[in-house]
Amino acid sequence: MRRTAMIHFSRFHSIQSKLTVTFLLILLPLVAVSIFANYYSQRVMNEQIGDRTKGALLTTLEYVDQLSKSMDQQTLLIGSNPNIVDIWSNIDNPLSPEHLYEIHTVQQQLSALTNVNGAVKEAYIVHGESGNGVSTVKGGIKWPDVKREFWFRQTIDARGGLVIYVPTSKYAGRSEYLSDDMIYYVRLLDVLGNNKEPNVMILAVDKLSFRTIIQHLQTTGNTDISLFYNDGFVLETNPLSEESRSKPMFTIKAESGLWSIQLEQPQFELFQLSGNLQRFTYLIILVSVLLAIWMAWLAYIGITKPLHQLSGAFRQFSRGNLTVQVEHKRKDELGFVMNAFNQMAASQRKMIEDDYEKELRLAKAEFSLLQSQINPHFLYNTLDSIYSVASKKKVPEISEMVINLARFFRVSLGKGKDSFTLAETALHLMYYIRVQQIRTDHFTVEIDLAEETKHLPILKLILQPVVENAIVHGLGGSPDEGKLYIRSRIGEAGLLLEVEDTGAGIGEDKLSEIKRELDGITSKTYRISQDSPPTRYYGLKNVKSRIKLFYGEAAELLLYSKQDVGTKVTLVLPLAKEKQA
Repeated sequence: MRRTAMIHFSRFHSIQSKLTVTFLLILLPLVAVSIFANYYSQRVMNEQIGDRTKGALLTTLEYVDQLSKSMDQQTLLIGSNPNIVDIWSNIDNPLSPEHLYEIHTVQQQLSALTNVNGAVKEAYIVHGESGNGVSTVKGGIKWPDVKREFWFRQTIDARGGLVIYVPTSKYAGRSEYLSDDMIYYVRLLDVLGNNKEPNVMILAVDKLSFRTIIQHLQTTGNTDISLFYNDGFVLETNPLSEESRSKPMFTIKAESGLWSIQLEQPQFELFQLSGNLQRFTYLIILVSVLLAIWMAWLAYIGITKPLHQLSGAFRQFSRGNLTVQVEHKRKDELGFVMNAFNQMAASQRKMIEDDYEKELRLAKAEFSLLQSQINPHFLYNTLDSIYSVASKKKVPEISEMVINLARFFRVSLGKGKDSFTLAETALHLMYYIRVQQIRTDHFTVEIDLAEETKHLPILKLILQPVVENAIVHGLGGSPDEGKLYIRSRIGEAGLLLEVEDTGAGIGEDKLSEIKRELDGITSKTYRISQDSPPTRYYGLKNVKSRIKLFYGEAAELLLYSKQDVGTKVTLVLPLAKEKQA
């Protein structure tokens, strides 16, 4: 995990990454300016389109106001015409036979006046008392509930002012004389008179006249123009579907008096050109970024890639690959550096090869010396044990001790082998343990080897000195019956071999002294120091020297002890070395 993190870190800090980041940083101001300019131009364009559209809407409303003013003048002209007002004054029923001629004359006058303005489709005069009246289209009309109509009451409240009434489907159906396709302009007939019951005149203007006025604002098939009066809907030019309204819409509204107009159009249509410009700007930014990466790659190929090759060769060389060579065809300064590296690697390899055999012979000599030193030492102790038993008991057990001892020596010679499997080592070790058990009958042994460790090869005679110390100095120094444990398992550091006894243990001062002696032994200083007497801690020092020499610096001998409790020695042997043995 740590190695992977270091590789990622080194890649982040590589020259290629730095070149790429540098080129991108150079482009960053240009990209920022481009994006800002694009955003600013989009905003300015939106404002201009909004201002121009609103100006067009206000201009259209002026035409609508002019039409309303024309209707105002028309109704005022009719309402102040004495020839019409006098006929309708002080009569109870305008449709009675005695008034038919006068009503017909009024109808003709209305037709003449309304024909001047082609927007007026129909004109009415309604008698307020009876609800009867006259129409330029229908002739005589009967409107009995006219006084209950909203627009009628509104006209009375206006006291001679013009009332614009836009019926909806909800109210238009209540009367056969009003239609939701018309806009009605209503005024009292006698503006200055004092009739006992007010009479009203009505001019009906087709909504198509208004649609014609606002139709020119519709530029596309998806544009909808809506007209409102006093916040009430009047008409729209192109009702949009729910699907169209679900898309982003550009909406703008303008007001003039009680009239207002609203334009709705999909944004993608209105800003299509600016959207194309925006996409073109993004495309340029993308191409610029790709060019920056491409230029960084070219610089990497020309400059940093050779450096990467050279650094990789140095890493391999530092890991022990002395045959590494940098292949190239360059004739520039980098080529000169690569040639110098190849020459340096070749010289170093030759130097190591010349010294290797000398060091190898020296190491083998040291190894043979260390291994040969242990046999006499062990032999003296064993013979002493046999002598003690023979002197005290003079029993047949001596023969068994001699047989086990002979087997032990036969395996120790090993026919030139330097290592045995752990299972073979344990069997070999039992010959020696049996000799000691016959010598002293107050300890038992328990061997627990993990199944996955039995086939692993280990250096011969590295457990015997430790077991000997445990029996002689540990269990032999305890008056009670003790136990000897020999275990093996696989740990994170490699193969772990444990020899533990429940004997006398080691005091703190002596334990510290032994650890100091052992700490001075490394793979580079494996020769046993001559500063101390040769028999002082000889077994443990010999074992640590041999495992350091054979397994390398990662091998270790760990010592734990507590007085009157027992001692445990743990050998840590790297698995890589064991597999190579």
